[in-house]
Amino acid sequence: MGIVVVPGKKSNNMGLFNLFKKTPTIRDDFFGTLTFINFKDVTKNYFEGKGKFEPTGEIIEYLIDGDLSGLTNDQKTFYNKIQNSYDEIISKITPLIEDEFKNWKEDFQINDFKKEFSLVAVAIPRLPSELIVWNISFDTIHDENHQITVEFKDFEPESISFDG
Repeated sequence: MGIVVVPGKKSNNMGLFNLFKKTPTIRDDFFGTLTFINFKDVTKNYFEGKGKFEPTGEIIEYLIDGDLSGLTNDQKTFYNKIQNSYDEIISKITPLIEDEFKNWKEDFQINDFKKEFSLVAVAIPRLPSELIVWNISFDTIHDENHQITVEFKDFEPESISFDG
């Protein structure tokens, strides 16, 4: 699987006994160095890391559900599918983002998505699963105080939220 657990940093989990625990870091052959975030509810465990998103050439953040046994090949294949479908994803979400922005700016229009929005994060669920629920997040020149997150079911956008 290409995983090596290396010493990490202090845990983000709260609690007296967790105060001095180290958060494990792994080196994955596909995603690179990832920090494991551990919760009492193991279904919430995930990895976080950063890497190059090929369609944009930018460094983005990964949030990948999983446990210390490592990531699955399905998760890696899914991430590649996101990269290979990025233009299609953009075309699906552009009208939804425009509609949401029109709540604040009546005549809002996206002229060039790739110049006006920058991908900052991709969240990948545990795979395989029957229904794949995942999200992507963007910063935009139109509102520097908020981040836009688009939730998907499989490759269909379901909802948009503005966080800030």
